[in-house]
Amino acid sequence: MNTESQRILNLLLPKGSLQSDTLELFQRAGYELNGYTETDRSYRATFRDDNEFQIKISRPQEIPVYVGMDDFYDLGITGQDWVEETDAEVEEILPLEYGRMDIVLAVRQERDDLNTFEDLVNLTDRGIRISTEYLNIAEKYILEKTENRVAPTILTPWKRLNTPGSYQSPITLMLSFGATEGKPPEEADAIIDNSTSSRRTIKANELKIIELLRETVSTLIANPKSLRDPWKREKIEEFKQTLQKGLRRRRSQALPGHI
Repeated sequence: MNTESQRILNLLLPKGSLQSDTLELFQRAGYELNGYTETDRSYRATFRDDNEFQIKISRPQEIPVYVGMDDFYDLGITGQDWVEETDAEVEEILPLEYGRMDIVLAVRQERDDLNTFEDLVNLTDRGIRISTEYLNIAEKYILEKTENRVAPTILTPWKRLNTPGSYQSPITLMLSFGATEGKPPEEADAIIDNSTSSRRTIKANELKIIELLRETVSTLIANPKSLRDPWKREKIEEFKQTLQKGLRRRRSQALPGHI
């Protein structure tokens, strides 16, 4: 980073599912963003009236990692699910109330014999395959739920991860690159995936939820090192307070149930 970055806040904004709500929040907060619409091809944006921010656009999955690295980015907006999944060294400073997601365990609707995680584990005739983008959250959940805390095998296109010489787990977590709801029954017995409150995608793929793992929303995160810098901390607090005003306006103008 050059010396000018000492008086610049490096901000990461999410591309994809959180983008339109993030843009709406910023507009309600009084920020005018250039280059941050779904039709823009650039991965950089600017505030029209504030040149103390340097803004880049990235996938929510990557934002906690980059914000958690020294001297990369000071702030970012992502989902709480990805903060937990990446185990990034960041500080959550403001939940943003949109992008509400549940992380759920789901199976095919016709499986009347599967209604809990324990039912799934009792499929003793063969190993259990669970497809997920959330390998770390899923592994933590399985360790909490299994009696002898046996870590699942983790299968990616590049390698199989488990502890050599340990008891072979009957559960395999298979890394999904998206369209996770379409994996059962051929590629997986179950999925661990995010779902909106409407459950529309779950229902469309003839799945049923048998366990709720997490409830998450979008969140503003900061690099702990940035928060120790007096100028950056003051600027971050000012930015946080401005977004809080935007949240209040959003609440007051939203219809019940549409926050």
